[in-house]
Amino acid sequence: MLSRVFVHSRSKNYVFLLKNFCSMKNVEEYIVREGNRSHIHFNASQKPHPLIPNKLDRKNISDAERYEHDEYLQGDHSGRQQNHIWTKDELHKSMKNLYRHRPVSISDHIMNKVMYGLYHTFNFVTGYKADNPSVKSIEWRLLTLESVAGVPGFVAAGFRHFKSLRTLQRDHGWIATLLEEAENERMHLLVCLKMFKAGYITRLMVIAAQAVLTPTLMAVYLVHPNSMHRFVGYLEETACHTYVSIIENVQTEGTNLNKAWSELDAPAIAKGYWKLDKDAKWVDALMCMLADEQHHRDVNHSLADMKSDDPNPYVLQHKENALHAWRLSPEA
Repeated sequence: MLSRVFVHSRSKNYVFLLKNFCSMKNVEEYIVREGNRSHIHFNASQKPHPLIPNKLDRKNISDAERYEHDEYLQGDHSGRQQNHIWTKDELHKSMKNLYRHRPVSISDHIMNKVMYGLYHTFNFVTGYKADNPSVKSIEWRLLTLESVAGVPGFVAAGFRHFKSLRTLQRDHGWIATLLEEAENERMHLLVCLKMFKAGYITRLMVIAAQAVLTPTLMAVYLVHPNSMHRFVGYLEETACHTYVSIIENVQTEGTNLNKAWSELDAPAIAKGYWKLDKDAKWVDALMCMLADEQHHRDVNHSLADMKSDDPNPYVLQHKENALHAWRLSPEA
C-alpha cells in the first residue's frame, strides 16, 4: 500500500512517495519539489547512476541479461578469478622475456621430449612457418592453442579440490591459481573468437584434441603431478615464442599479418578483460595474451619444483590483481 509522508520545514516542503517501508528496490518515485522545480530520484529516472555508469536499462533488463549481451561486462573479471592487468612497461618487457627451461630430472626430460615432439609435429602437419605466415594459418593456430591450453589448469584444480575434500585438509592456495589459469586461457579463446570464426574442421580438431588430452593429463596428474606442471611449462614456452613471432609480424611492414591486423581494433571483451584503452588495437590484446602465457609458464615451472603441500607463492597476487582492476574499473 502506497503511503505519503509530508515533512514541513521553515523553507521547503518535501513530498516523499515511498513503498514497502522505503525499500530501495521497490521505490517507484522520489520527488522533491522546490518552487516550480521537481527532481526525480535516479532510481526512478532514466538517467545513469552518478557513480555507476551504464544503468540506463536497469528497469528493462536483468543483470544476467545485461551480462549476456555486454561484451565489456563479460570481460570484466573484477573480484572473480581476476587476471593481472598489465602495464605498458610490463608488456614492452614481455617481448624479450623468453627462455627455455633445461630439464633436470628424468621426468623433466620425458616431458620435454613429448612436448617439443608434439610441437614440431603440429608445425609440420599445419605447415606453420614463423617467417611471414598466412593470416588463416595463425587464426587456426590461435584457436587450437587456446582451446588446448585451457585444459591442464582445470584438471589440476579438480584433482586438488577432490583431494582437499577427501583428506579434509587445506589446499594451500593452489586451486585459486590453477582456476585463474584455466579461466585466463578460456578468455583468450573467447577473445580470438571475436576476431575470427572457427570452421568445422577447426571445431572437430578441438574436440579430438580435448578428448585425447584431458584423460591423458588426468592420468599423468594422478601418477606424478609435478610432471604435468612441467609439461604445461614447456607448452607455455612454445606459446610465448608463437605470440612473439605473431606480434613481430603484425608490427613489420609488408607482412601478411601487418596488412590484415595492424589497424584492427581490439574487441570490447578484450578491453574489458585487460582494462585496455578505448582506442586499443588488436595487437595490444595479443601482447596481453603473450604476457599471460609467460606468467603461466613461470607459475607451472615453479609448481613443478614444489611439493604438493608447499604454500602457493602466487596466491596473494590474486587479491592484489583484484584491487588493481577495481581501481581501473568505471565503478571505482
